[in-house]
Amino acid sequence: MIKILLSARRSLEAVNTAAAVISAGAVVFACFAVTWAVLARGVVGMNTIWELEASVYLLIYAAFLSAAFADRGGGQIAVDFLRNRLTGRARRIHRSLLDAIALAVFALLLVSGWDMFSGAWERGWRSETLWGPPLWIPYLAVPLGSALMVVTLAVDILLRLAGQTLSVDQGATTH
Repeated sequence: MIKILLSARRSLEAVNTAAAVISAGAVVFACFAVTWAVLARGVVGMNTIWELEASVYLLIYAAFLSAAFADRGGGQIAVDFLRNRLTGRARRIHRSLLDAIALAVFALLLVSGWDMFSGAWERGWRSETLWGPPLWIPYLAVPLGSALMVVTLAVDILLRLAGQTLSVDQGATTH
């Protein structure tokens, strides 16, 4: 069982890294799109239709798809006051408790996000802007990113319950 979980964790790290790279590309593209929109409107006097809305959607994807990667790398805001005073088993229990809370939050986001996505898909909702993209596209970011986070957290919790010490337990990462 532990071998399967460790293999799953390695696979998840690869998927989360790929998601983070895609997220970084989305942020870069959003920056270029907004820059283009500012220059096109301000300098050339052109109307812009899709740039701002597409950038917002890309940033939503970037935030959700990179959440699991950021969590593993300590990229979130953390208060280390208690964690720094804990050692060994107490630190692992503390991390598992925080992971369980995060798991519950992201599971709720997964269910709610899927509801939002499937509703937009089934009803054919579109943005009410001139560009008018289907709303299922940006809504899909919530369940995708939440699913990555839920699976990653669940594997980490199961590994800790099996007595494994994870690299994130050693570093300065916490929820």
